[in-house]
Amino acid sequence: MKATVFHGPNDIRIEEVPRPDAGAGEAVIRITLTTICGTDLHILRGEYPVKPGLERKKKKNPAAD
Repeated sequence: MKATVFHGPNDIRIEEVPRPDAGAGEAVIRITLTTICGTDLHILRGEYPVKPGLERKKKKNPAAD
């Protein structure tokens, strides 16, 4: 699947990444439309600290327990 990956200030790339698997109580969804906010622009410009290549981790869903 394709993903937008932050590598550093002014360096965002569309890359092929492994498709995630959904665990119990989770779902994988297809994003068809998205927007950006002001914080995204600060991250792109290097004005807000974000580790290059950082991935969001799955959060446990307490309702699924």
